[in-house]
Parts: sequence; C-alpha cells; structure tokens
Amino acid sequence: MIAPRRFSRLRIAAFAAIERAAVLLGGRALYRRRHLSRARLHVREEWIEVPGLPSDLDGFSIAHLSDLHAGPFLGAGDLGGVIGVLTELAPDVVCWTGDFVVHGIHNVRPLQPELGKLVGARATFAVFGNHDYLHREEWRFVEAMEPAGWRFLRNDSAVLEVGGARVGFCGIEDPEEGKVVDVERAVSGLCDGDVTGRPDLIVALSHGPQAAPQFAARGAHVVLAGHSHGTQVDLPFLRDLGPAHPGLRVEVGASTLVVSRGIGVIGAPLRVGVPAEVVVLRFRPASPSVGG
Repeated sequence: MIAPRRFSRLRIAAFAAIERAAVLLGGRALYRRRHLSRARLHVREEWIEVPGLPSDLDGFSIAHLSDLHAGPFLGAGDLGGVIGVLTELAPDVVCWTGDFVVHGIHNVRPLQPELGKLVGARATFAVFGNHDYLHREEWRFVEAMEPAGWRFLRNDSAVLEVGGARVGFCGIEDPEEGKVVDVERAVSGLCDGDVTGRPDLIVALSHGPQAAPQFAARGAHVVLAGHSHGTQVDLPFLRDLGPAHPGLRVEVGASTLVVSRGIGVIGAPLRVGVPAEVVVLRFRPASPSVGG
C-alpha cells in the first residue's frame, strides 16, 4: 500500500477562501483566456525509445491528459482548445491520469459532451485521482463515459492489438484516496507468464507519480502520471505548497516516468511558468548501442 499524503485543515481552508474570492472576480473566464485557448495551450512532445520495439509500433502515439479539475475555473465550453489540439494530433490512444473534478462528480457532468470528443483513434484509457473519490460517486462518471469509448483501469489492465504488435495498458486507483490500490493486480495480466506472452509495449497509468518505481519493477516501459500540476506556480516558496513534483520526465530504472502539468487548476485560476498542456508521446525502437 502506498502511504497517503494529506493537507492540513488550515491549508485546505486557505485554499477554499482564495477560490471563493477568485470566482467572484471572474476567475473562470480569465483562466480560459490565458491558458486554455488554442494559442496558449502547450503541446509537449516526448519521444520514447523502446528496445526491440516492433515496426508496427514505430511512431505509435499517445496523448496524455491529466488534472482537468472541472469546477469553479473550468466548465462547459472551455475545452475547445484542447479538442482542437487532439483533432490535429490524431493520437492512436488518449490516456487520462485523473482528477477530473474539484468538488465532486457533479462538476464534470456539463463537460461530458466535450470529453466524449477527447478520445483516441484506437482507444481511450483513464484512471481516477484523489479528487474524484469525493462522496464516492466516481462510478457515475464511469457509467457516463464508457459509452463514449472510455475504459477506466481500476487496478486492471487491457491489451490493444496494433497490426502484429501488442500494447498493454494498466492502471491503479489513486495512491492516496483509492480504497484498494493494487499494482500487482493491475500488471499481473500483462507481465505474468513467459516473456513471449507479454505485450511489446507496456504503459502504466497512475494519478500520483509515487507509484512509478513499483510499475518499473514489474516491467512497464512508460509510467504516466499527473497530480503535481508541475507546481502550478513556479515561484520560490509557492512552488512547494502543492504536491511534490518529481520533474516532467524522470528515468526510473528501465522505465520512463512522464508527468503531465495538467489542464486545470486548484485554488486559484493561476499558472506561473507552468502552462496547461497536452503531452504527446511517440514511440520508436531504441538505437543499437555502439559496439553492441
């Protein structure tokens, strides 16, 4: 079990007061203009080299989105820029790494038609973040989005056939708020058995990046995570107010951890030095080592 992290009541109360003031001052419209327009939204490209990657997966693409945080500063009609980006990218798969809401699943209901457009050409996978378990109604979001082609990986896995190759996806409940967080169960359907039966590429999803070492130890090539918002406000003293940010791309053993800076915000409609972003991962075979 991954140890949880909690904010103090004082910090939560301070965030709530700031949020209320920002809402009254028109924070949602400000955030949409400054961070979610097509011109302002950042697209970060990450190339991942995988030893022995089959030719059918050369150029395979995943769009990684995280931390939507529907609520006071993001609502219906605000995702046009994100939809435009994904339309241009046309990724094979879209992966969401949680925190769809701020105060409860009711926040995201008005956005469901737009979220139904944020899907991959081949598949869409998602895991939940700590905010999504408020009132324990996350199952309502599953019921709403599965008809749109989303699949939620709740300590579970799935395999996607791409030509003659296979891509495995696995995901866990949130490391902080999930009632049961089981990395072993999530990866067992992909990594157990003989090597020839394993997928050619294994992608793991976790809202919190702290699960990366466990996924790496079980053979995941890539771990996708969010949660930290890239610090949201990258200034002295302020950057440490939120969850710990390990970096945007971190090598964890033979795996690569890719952390999204997210789409939305918490507390205030403010990002400083940390753009809202869509991350696109592209895969290619690793170059042979010199003398190998």
